Amino acid sequence: MAWATAAEVKSAINFPTTGAPVSDADIATFITDAQVEVEQIYGTKFGNVETSGTASSGAASSLTKTGAGWTVDAYADMVVYIVSGTGSGQYRSISSNTAEVLTVTPNWTTNPANDSVFRIMTLGYRADSVDGTGNDTMFVEHQPLINLVALTINSTTITPAYVYKTLAAGKLELSSSAEASSFTDTTPQLIAIKYVYGVYPFPRPIKRLCICIAAIKTLMAQIAGTYDDFTTVSLPAGFNASKGEPYMNIKSSLDYLQREARGIVYGSEGDQLAVDFKKVPVYRPFMMFG
Repeated sequence: MAWATAAEVKSAINFPTTGAPVSDADIATFITDAQVEVEQIYGTKFGNVETSGTASSGAASSLTKTGAGWTVDAYADMVVYIVSGTGSGQYRSISSNTAEVLTVTPNWTTNPANDSVFRIMTLGYRADSVDGTGNDTMFVEHQPLINLVALTINSTTITPAYVYKTLAAGKLELSSSAEASSFTDTTPQLIAIKYVYGVYPFPRPIKRLCICIAAIKTLMAQIAGTYDDFTTVSLPAGFNASKGEPYMNIKSSLDYLQREARGIVYGSEGDQLAVDFKKVPVYRPFMMFG
């Protein structure tokens, strides 16, 4: 499920609902491209809820919803979250799916059952082997941290509940109850960590930013096509003439959308910046959208 619809993009630029100069299929592509750009701007994932429901059953590495009618592998590489019921609070990466069954990794700690309410979301999942720090604290590479799924230090399994977590910063700190006292660094890559990261709930300003960028792409496509988009004009003495669609009419909308997009990314500093989305959002980080 995309973050926005073609109808929402067209509404942002007052495009006609039928007979628009850019097709809905092209706008859908622009939305997908915009989603990728937004994730690149912020360097994280955003947890849009793709679908939800109640499980029919579960096994060690799967969740079944009878009659779901899912498209095969439509949710591969997304994350499933058990919201309530049996196994609540667990996050797992979806490795594949059939029409009714999600296959997850790693295995569930508690298998889902027929009362497990779940959501499938576009969050990020990492399974990394990294160097230790030599002390009781380390940071995960991707933030914000949402859930520590599994942690092993030098082949010793650490109970995630025994690790203090600062979610926004991705900080992990071993408690006195943890099965190890430090993130050992005697040799490289002794730390095996599996975790879910991203921003959830999905922030409304991020949806609007996606719409703005997709709308900019749509207007640029319209401009590129105006060479054969003519308006007939009546002249004195019975003469008629045709002219191309005025570029300035479209450019004013482009300018507005660019200012709004910069405002979302950079806050009050947006209007002082050039039209460049490929830079770190120093003024308005993703944490402010939560």
